[in-house]
Amino acid sequence: MNKIFLVWAALIIFSGSVQAKEHHSEEGVTPAQALKFLQNGNARFLSGKLRKDGQRKTDIARLVKGQKPHSIVLSCSDSRVPPEVVFDQKLGELFVVRTAGETLDPTSIASIEYAVEHLGSRLILVMGHSHCGAVKAALSTFGGKDAGSPNLNKLVADIHPRIQAYSRAPASDDVLKPAWANAKGVASDLLLRSEILKKKAAAGEIELKSALYDLRTGTVEIE
Repeated sequence: MNKIFLVWAALIIFSGSVQAKEHHSEEGVTPAQALKFLQNGNARFLSGKLRKDGQRKTDIARLVKGQKPHSIVLSCSDSRVPPEVVFDQKLGELFVVRTAGETLDPTSIASIEYAVEHLGSRLILVMGHSHCGAVKAALSTFGGKDAGSPNLNKLVADIHPRIQAYSRAPASDDVLKPAWANAKGVASDLLLRSEILKKKAAAGEIELKSALYDLRTGTVEIE
């Protein structure tokens, strides 16, 4: 009986240590490991078997000392696409930057540079989504049409070059292809607009991926 109890206790301790290793972000997490965290998290989100660790008072206390998010996620601001939820990630695990249509400006780029330079994150994921309102707005404002305000005009102007190929085609309701083109274009533009990210990517220190969240299914496709 004592032997059975000891084996059982050892399994519990081992299980707990593995869970902490898998989910608590640590400095040095490779892009491949980080990507796996995101893929596994989306699988849990789809199955409904969500994590219960990572958001207790002990986690709050642990993170006061600092953060080491394993991934940077640049996503659309759409309320239906929160990265922490769709990837089932907890406190301190994602560094999230959100703008409508994943649009880029000095502030969003600088935020990503900060996470790379000072927090040790090595995976940057640019995530668009189906039925994106910002992409739809960009598609409807080619040819100098007004988006509604000077700020909105700047927003759609950032998206226009990435979806130019779809400017004359009828837009589908889900705008899947233009949304993919925008997400991939943002990932490319990050390297063009940031010397820091360009050098680190060239040296293999960081990796950029593009993704698309499907509002109908909850699935994140990553390329």
